[in-house]
Amino acid sequence: MNNIFKNYLLIFFCLNISNVIAQKRWSLENCIKYAETHNVDVIKQKIRSEILNSDIKIAKGNYLPDLNFGASQNFSLGNSFNVSTGVGQRESSSNSFSLSSSLNVFNGFSNRYRLQSARLTKEKSESNIEKIRLDITLNIINKYLQVLFNKEIVKVAEQQLKISSENYNRLNSLYSNALVGKRELLEIESTLASDKREKIIAENNVRNSLIELQELLDVKQIQGFDIDEVIIENVSTFDSEISDELIDKNPEIVSSKLDIDIKTKELKIAKTGSFPKLSLSYSYNSNYFHIIGEDDVVENQQTGELIPNGFWTQLENNRTHFIGISASFPIFNRFLNRENAKKAEEEIKIAELDLLNNKQVLKNKIRLAKNDVIASKASLSSSEIALQTQKEAFNILSEQYRNGNIGNYEFLEGRNKLIQNSSEYIKAKYEYYFKSKVLMYYFKQRI
Repeated sequence: MNNIFKNYLLIFFCLNISNVIAQKRWSLENCIKYAETHNVDVIKQKIRSEILNSDIKIAKGNYLPDLNFGASQNFSLGNSFNVSTGVGQRESSSNSFSLSSSLNVFNGFSNRYRLQSARLTKEKSESNIEKIRLDITLNIINKYLQVLFNKEIVKVAEQQLKISSENYNRLNSLYSNALVGKRELLEIESTLASDKREKIIAENNVRNSLIELQELLDVKQIQGFDIDEVIIENVSTFDSEISDELIDKNPEIVSSKLDIDIKTKELKIAKTGSFPKLSLSYSYNSNYFHIIGEDDVVENQQTGELIPNGFWTQLENNRTHFIGISASFPIFNRFLNRENAKKAEEEIKIAELDLLNNKQVLKNKIRLAKNDVIASKASLSSSEIALQTQKEAFNILSEQYRNGNIGNYEFLEGRNKLIQNSSEYIKAKYEYYFKSKVLMYYFKQRI
């Protein structure tokens, strides 16, 4: 009984722990960290990088000799007559075996350049992983803030629904006492229905934005997924100069530089076609012959005695070794090497132009990001002032409405202005936060 009780207690504990973990809110940092490992694009790029390890091993293997083994079994069936020798042929079987190896002694340093190219390609792939991670980080921040934005819109909708409900109850009471007309009650009732609809839409937007954020994290569903709030703080606008060192550290620029290095190696590989080639080869061969229906024997020429000549004996006696050195000197190959080298040179020029263009585009992006932070910060300040003044104006308007000094039209118009200013302030707040994170992306490479 004690063991059964312990097992139930353990299961209960594990279920509760799982429930706590599932209900844990995700911070922005946790989302970014999780996506760096579990995002599908990151995983696929890591797999591509691992595949490139095979290219490196293949390039290293070009330095080694190859080794091949060959074997054959042959049968000659049916009697025949050899016209050349005048001897009747009998049914027979034969085996042959070979072991061969070859080694490139010199091929114009092609092996060296291919190995260097394979390593550079792997390095470029790893740089692309970093670029994907940084891009995903920005996407996660954007989606994360979209969730928070939608949540605040829900709060605004709830507040407006509360105001509409209170006013509807007040007017309904007045209407029951014949103090207001039917039209005024219907107007506020229509507003109440619209506010309920807006609240439903806002809540659905929260659910959808949570799903979109989760898609960036992982392909699997995370039970009870929700996020934490973030503190919108002032962020430095990074007034420092856009230095060449800053540009060169960007993963996209690193990738462009590696692309030039790879194409330079491809040019050198293309030029190796004009070099002479030198190779070393070795082979070992042996064979066995057997007349079907007869013993494997051979006559001693001196004594006339029949000596056993079986399988292993023949393989020992018939073995041959071959060692060869061969060289080839390219003279004319229909302009193939020359044109391949020209194509490789043009590819380098294109890659160099891409690098210059990518650097300039990146500099412009950073300048735009700095301007966006300054503009969004000013917009946030203006939106905050507008919201505060509109709140004060609405409080006065509400008091006048309750006292019967103004009608429904003026009250609803003031309420709509407050909703608009609240939405604009929320939008400006999260836009400023996102723009500042983009700037951090460019200046620090890490968010």
